[in-house]
Amino acid sequence: MPSDTQKTCFIEAVVNTRHAMYRVALVMLKQAADAEDAVSDAVEATWRNLERIRDLKALPAYLLKSTINAAHKTLRGRKRESTMEHLEALLPEDTPETPVWMYLGGMKEKYSLPLMMRYSEGMSDQQIASVLGLPRGTVASRLSRALNMLKQEIEREEKGHGR
Repeated sequence: MPSDTQKTCFIEAVVNTRHAMYRVALVMLKQAADAEDAVSDAVEATWRNLERIRDLKALPAYLLKSTINAAHKTLRGRKRESTMEHLEALLPEDTPETPVWMYLGGMKEKYSLPLMMRYSEGMSDQQIASVLGLPRGTVASRLSRALNMLKQEIEREEKGHGR
C-alpha cells in the first residue's frame, strides 16, 4: 500500500502531466478514444508500481513513459492507421499549433515524439532522453532532423499553393 506521501505525489504528478500524456498518446494513436485509453492505462500501471518508484520527482517522466508504452501496446493490437484527417478532426479548433500537429502526424514516431515533447511540453533534451530511454545526443539529432523535415514539408506545401 503506497504511503500518504506517495499518494500525494502521484496525484500531483497525474494532474500536472495529464495533458502532456494525452497529447503524446494522440500523436501516436491518432484517435481520441484510444489516446484516452492509453492515458488511463498508463495511470493505472503507474499506480500499481508506485511503491517501486524510488524517486518521486521522476513520476512525471514515468507517467509519460508509461503512456508511450500503453500507446505501443494499442498499436500492436491493431493495424497502423496513418490518416491525417482523423488527427485534424480530433484536435480542438482553438489549439494554435494545429497545423504543426498535422505535419507531426505524417512523421515517423521517432521524430514526432521528441519534437512534440520539446515544443509542446517545453522539455529539455535531457528530459526527453530520460523519458524515451535514449542518449541525449540521439535526441538532439532527431530534433534537428525533425525540424529539417518539418521545414521541407512546409516549403513544399507553400510552393504547391503558390505562396
